[in-house]
Amino acid sequence: LAASPGTPAPAADDHDALLRRLRELGQLYEAGILTDDEFSTAKQAILKRM
Repeated sequence: LAASPGTPAPAADDHDALLRRLRELGQLYEAGILTDDEFSTAKQAILKRM
């Protein structure tokens, strides 16, 4: 099923993408690549897109 123009993408796809991004962000944080502030800022940016 293709979405017609102007129709939002299915919520499940958005939810999956959101979870994938948060997981990746968490992995970067746990690896010590991101500081607490960088992690918090990036997480808020991702969640605002929701």
